[in-house]
Amino acid sequence: MDVIRQSLAITFVFLLLWAALWFLRKKRGILFTPSRTNKGFLETRGKLALSAQHAVHVVRIGDRDLVLAVHPSGITLLCDLPRTSASHIAPISEL
Repeated sequence: MDVIRQSLAITFVFLLLWAALWFLRKKRGILFTPSRTNKGFLETRGKLALSAQHAVHVVRIGDRDLVLAVHPSGITLLCDLPRTSASHIAPISEL
């Protein structure tokens, strides 16, 4: 009798978790949605991994294209590209 009761309780908990995830996805779209579909204020234009802990990113913020170096100590702005010179860089979603 205890085994049936415990099985029903676990099943009920999993159903509640599934319902909560389903509700959050439908209502807000915040879980498990790729950020690449949003063409908002911030957009990743490209990434080049230099090593396991070092990379160069091209990021579009509004109307500015920034080249950023990411390293264990933080992030360094390498340069601020004019919009016309970085327009030929394909976004990650198109790669």
